[in-house]
Amino acid sequence: MMGISRYTRILALFDQARPAWSVAEISEALDTSASTLYRLIREMVTANLLESTVDSRYRLGSLFVEYYRRLQLTDPLILSGSKFLRPLLSQIPCPSVTILARLYGKTVMCVAEERSTSATFATSYELGLPMPLLRGATSRAALSTLPKRQIISLINQSSTDTENNAEEFYAEFTSIRKIGISETHGQVDAGLVGVAAPLRSTELGINASLSVIIEECKLTDEIRSQIYDALSSTARIIEGFMTELATSGRDRV
Repeated sequence: MMGISRYTRILALFDQARPAWSVAEISEALDTSASTLYRLIREMVTANLLESTVDSRYRLGSLFVEYYRRLQLTDPLILSGSKFLRPLLSQIPCPSVTILARLYGKTVMCVAEERSTSATFATSYELGLPMPLLRGATSRAALSTLPKRQIISLINQSSTDTENNAEEFYAEFTSIRKIGISETHGQVDAGLVGVAAPLRSTELGINASLSVIIEECKLTDEIRSQIYDALSSTARIIEGFMTELATSGRDRV
């Protein structure tokens, strides 16, 4: 293992299904000698990336909580958009979930979410969970904010389609940019509809989306129109706040 990947490969093992690991288990999972891992894990414990348990196992450390707070206080997308998720809910006349998501490598990740109290359905988009790049309105709206060359490249890397199909795929993103809305049915979760608006700040290098998720059985033409209007207007407000943050950041330099 080389560079930062020495640490990220270890950290990637920890999840809800297996929140604690022994050195021997990590050694087997990563095919790395225990002696090498003992040194790396000691460094990670010192840095609070990991913490030890009473049974000689390790779990994620408190440093992540500290930096999650810092992220909430400093990330321009979260600062600009999270405060509008609940007001957006109030404009949707049926149970819904609102999501703020951004491109994350070759995936899309939710960075903030709100749920109406009457929304009892489960969604796959969860805070901090990387999601497929080409499925669902949330992902497609975020992807549509990129230049064509990058979109085609990501499509080819994320799909087994041929280049010709990638061009056909790209036509969908042209349409999303033109109308400012992406709508998909059941692409991520059966029985749910995702409606999303692209969010972009060239000054801040942010490519993201704002989404509303509802049950397909609740969608009517009237509700669709209300969602489209609410999403479009809220997305423009959020982009305006990002522009203000970018301008104030330049003024401080």
